[in-house]
Order: sequence, then structure tokens, then C-alpha cells
Amino acid sequence: MPSSHQCTYQSSIPQAHFYSSSGFQDELVWAAAWLFRATNDKTYSDYLNDADTTGGPRTMFSWDDKYAGAQILIGKLVWEGKASNDGFLGGFKDDGEQFICNLVQKGDNNAKLTNAGALWWDSFNNLQYTTTALFLTLSYADSLSSAKATLDCLFDDVSPDDLVSFARSQVDYILGKNPKGMSYMVGFGSSFPQKVHHRGASIVSIKQNNTHVTCQEGLDVWFNCQSPNPNVLEGAIVGGPDDNYTDSRSLHRLSV
Repeated sequence: MPSSHQCTYQSSIPQAHFYSSSGFQDELVWAAAWLFRATNDKTYSDYLNDADTTGGPRTMFSWDDKYAGAQILIGKLVWEGKASNDGFLGGFKDDGEQFICNLVQKGDNNAKLTNAGALWWDSFNNLQYTTTALFLTLSYADSLSSAKATLDCLFDDVSPDDLVSFARSQVDYILGKNPKGMSYMVGFGSSFPQKVHHRGASIVSIKQNNTHVTCQEGLDVWFNCQSPNPNVLEGAIVGGPDDNYTDSRSLHRLSV
């Protein structure tokens, strides 16, 4: 693992103005965990055991914070008997389990829920955090199930079936069991977002109209029009609601 020239990517690439990283230690831990899983090379488990921090219990798993993913992966390795539950490896596992306990409302710092019961982190593209958290939850449920184990949360024991049930309730919300009665996955169900904030989806296909479209025309003629997208972005999940949703390309915090 790298021990020199460590920095955030925007520090080495000054032109990187968008999606700048708040740190790099989580990426190093994330990489070491995956490399240990792939190779079983003790070099990587030693790196994790010598890490400066386990990251502590996280509040989300995102493009800018990989700690929760690394913690859950290490926890899975422990349950599978491929990693020790001692030292920092056990600490990573404990923090990852606390993350899941908080998701399912059985921890000491539970994730926020909307009035309709949906996980809620941020007004900007909230469902990206929901879907990544559910991925970790279901993956961990598989490991617990294989080990015939339960999750020892602060206020209750949580079974693998409990985790699956919670994840299913959140997926049901995304796919239409919500106050709007709308699926937030494009192309799924009878009612879904028609004006997704996506340039390729909002401009007519060249197969239908091969007239050259300049960058500005893409905005003026297509992006700013009130018609549904000419191309259905099948399977895309929009940023999502706080129990409300306005179908508009300009509201990119919801429709991106």
C-alpha cells in the first residue's frame, strides 16, 4: 500500500474542481480491504490493522466516504472466517455493524426517516445514499445468514430476515409505495419521472433527427422545454424526494 506522496486528487490535479474529495484515507482502507479479499495477502490485513483509524461509525456510504463499505466488507470477512476479529479488524467490523444498526433504527444514532418512513440524508440526490446503504445491508444479511448469526444492536437483536425486510420496505418506497404513488426508477411502473436531468435522455436521438445540435441548443431547445424526455433512461433512479417530488429537469437536486 502507498506510504508516500499521499494527498487528495484535487491537490495533485488543481483543475479538479468538481466532486473534490474530503480525504483519501477511506479510499486506502477500501482498497486494502478489497485486495485482502482478492489475494488473502497478509500485507493488506496488516495494513488495515495498522491503520490510523477505523473511521468510527459512519452516517452514510457515498462516493466521498468509503469507510462504511470497507467496514462492512471487513465484517463479512470476519464472519466468513477469513479475517481475525481481533485488533483493528474487529474494530472495523464493530463500526460497520453500528452503521447498519443505525439504519434499521436499533442504534444510538439512528438514520433520519421521512414522515413516510424513507431513509433521509440530504436534499441533494438523497436516493444515492439510500441505495448504497441498502446494498451494504443486504450484503451483510447474506453473511449473517450463512453464519447463522444475528446483529447485536444496542436496543435489540436484528436477524438477517429483519435486515432484508427493512431493505425491502425502502425498495418498495423507491418503486412506488410512497406518498406520490410514483416509481423513482425510470421506466418502472405506470408512473415514473419523465423529465430526468440527463443530457442524453433529454435530447432527441440522432436516429430520429440527425440535425446537428450545438451545446447551447441542447440547453435552449431541449433541456429547457417542458416536454417529457424523448429517450427513456430505463433503470435510472432519480435523486429522489423527501416524500414530495416535482418532475422537472431544472430541479437537479431531485431529478439528476
